[in-house]
Parts: sequence; C-alpha cells; structure tokens
Amino acid sequence: MTDEPTWFRADLEPGVDDSERARLWSIADALIGGRPYPSAAFRGALRQRLAALRGTSGARQRPRLLWARVASLAVPGVVLLCLVAIGVGHAGPFAP
Repeated sequence: MTDEPTWFRADLEPGVDDSERARLWSIADALIGGRPYPSAAFRGALRQRLAALRGTSGARQRPRLLWARVASLAVPGVVLLCLVAIGVGHAGPFAP
C-alpha cells in the first residue's frame, strides 16, 4: 500500500477516523492499481482505425452543405422569434 496522496485526504470529510481513512485508502489503492490498460498493440490499431474513419490525419472535414443546414435551422427560428415579438406587442396570431 502506498502513502495517501493529498487529493485523497482532501476528498474525505474532516471527521473521518484514521482507521476508516486507512481502510478507504486501501480500497482506493487496490482499485487504482488494478485498473486494466489496453495493450500497446491494441491502442495502435485503434488509432489507425480511427484515423482511417476520419479520412484525414489532420483537422476534421466540414459537412457537405453546412451553410444550407445552418440556414434551414436559422430561418424558421428567426420567423418564430418575429411571431413572438408581434404577439408581445398585442398583435398577430398569438395576441392575448
């Protein structure tokens, strides 16, 4: 068992007994030490597969017709905001 790090002591309540703190640290230390890591071969193969899916090894590609998608969402939003503004002004279809 390794010594308790400061982050572990800071996570506990101030009134925790020393025996309870030692028991909690032994559990935390076992969990941290027993954490499985993928092998280097698996990580390398995964990196190559993800890079191939991305299409380029650099920046992500922009979706086709990005501005058309943005406009198809922005125009109805602006129209609805205008209708709400008219309704707040006590006119239009949503007036009280």
